Amino acid sequence: MNSSPELPKKSKKKWIIISVITVFILISLLFLYNWKRYFVKEVPVQADEYTTPVIAIENLEYLKTITFKVSEYGEIPDEYKKGIVQTFINNDFYEPENDSDKFHLTNIKDRAKKVFAFGNFTGKSEENKPDLAFLVENEDSSSSILFIISSSGDLLLKKRYEGDLPVINSFIKGSKIFMNSPELQASPEDGLILKFKYQKSSIVYDATIKNFEEFHQYSSEELNDMKNPDYEEEEPASGTDNDSIQ
Repeated sequence: MNSSPELPKKSKKKWIIISVITVFILISLLFLYNWKRYFVKEVPVQADEYTTPVIAIENLEYLKTITFKVSEYGEIPDEYKKGIVQTFINNDFYEPENDSDKFHLTNIKDRAKKVFAFGNFTGKSEENKPDLAFLVENEDSSSSILFIISSSGDLLLKKRYEGDLPVINSFIKGSKIFMNSPELQASPEDGLILKFKYQKSSIVYDATIKNFEEFHQYSSEELNDMKNPDYEEEEPASGTDNDSIQ
């Protein structure tokens, strides 16, 4: 039986070529798969001290249920509710180490209407959507915390108050308020009024210092006392010097 001596060599060469091509294709596919990793550099996000990381929240619907317990919070859009939930998570309000550090939104219907307010508080709202201010209180109602967040959930302000629990409402840019003076001045931005039991204060963003400032708001009685101070002058007793202390 005749056999060709070159046939095995050709067959072997063919399989070598096929193997090389196969390996080359696999390497090419692997290279393309990792193209971004090797050649595309991610642009770092410039974060400031208030930026809240965008995180996918597990059990979001359940957390919203236990956070917004009264119907009055239905006025808050879902994107802001997610920002509030994220704020609760970031501050360990759901599972605090101590009960005194467990804060919640009020469950009192009449009060619920007065613990959140919207406004363009920094003058640079995201996507032309207002910022949200809201108050939380601890379990024994001995302290509260004011938060201001953007529409995307970025933290803009956090401030704690001890004692009397305030309520809030917002005012627009240009509204007349007191700012370190008994003379009314136009607010440079939208702001907040905090009403305590015996006093009021305003919170306004100062673009020059890139921060929020709080100002005492004078009552009519305080203004009247400043304009008409009532000093009782005692007459010097007989036989004593006029400048002596009685």
